[in-house]
Amino acid sequence: MGKPTYYLWRNDFSTLEEFETAKERFARIGFRVVTYFDGQQDQDIHTGIKTLIKNHWEDCTSDS
Repeated sequence: MGKPTYYLWRNDFSTLEEFETAKERFARIGFRVVTYFDGQQDQDIHTGIKTLIKNHWEDCTSDS
């Protein structure tokens, strides 16, 4: 089984040092940490990933 994933948004932290500390802490306890530097953290991440895949698929299939 793979590592669980934890999502961090940079704009949740007032300093870069706080952000890096939190990122390292989650990585140390066994999480795969995915970080975002912009965007709204209250958005559903699954919707964003589905949209990204859909757009990529459309780009790939339109080239053929």
